[in-house]
Amino acid sequence: MSYDNPVIRFLNKLTDLIFLNFLFLVFSLPVVTMGAALSAMYAVNLRSVREGDGYVAKRFWKAFRESFWQATAAWLMVLLCAGILFLDFRFWQASEAGMTAKGMLLLSGGIALILWMISLWVFPVIAKMRDPLKVQITNAAKMAFACFLPHTAVCMLLCAGAAYLATISVSFLMLMAIFGIAFINWLCSFFIYKGFSKVMKEDPIEDEDYLYPQ
Repeated sequence: MSYDNPVIRFLNKLTDLIFLNFLFLVFSLPVVTMGAALSAMYAVNLRSVREGDGYVAKRFWKAFRESFWQATAAWLMVLLCAGILFLDFRFWQASEAGMTAKGMLLLSGGIALILWMISLWVFPVIAKMRDPLKVQITNAAKMAFACFLPHTAVCMLLCAGAAYLATISVSFLMLMAIFGIAFINWLCSFFIYKGFSKVMKEDPIEDEDYLYPQ
């Protein structure tokens, strides 16, 4: 049986996504390690976008170990900032300060949006680049704004849409638990790698390389 058969390639890809989704969920169970698991999942999917599929467990484990400390530190920063913003939002929501409260709610919402944008990029940046954490976060912020249209915006829509559907549909939630998280991550990886191609130089891997055309 030919591995170039579209059906076989689809089944192989689906199997890889199911396995990758499983690895991500298992390695995210302690919660504190979710950042490292997310970075490892990006490492696998970014490599899949660039070089093709295969060796999911080996690639995931290698990336998890290599990015553990940076990704965990970044994840804890995200959780801390999100927690502070949530408490700030709840405080001003319950406040009777009128226009001041509304202004602070808008400010909190804007900061939360910026945090989300940077968070979308920081874990793939950690997966792809080797720099001190401060530089990684700075690069993630630059990429988030420089590649806002369409890269950051599309990734935000994909994540927000999937999260919303998971909250209103049990069936969709089950799909996310089986392979959906890895699938959304894989889709985002196309846009993220396209953003990387604007600032990173790599040799084309084939005659018609859509990321790095000759």
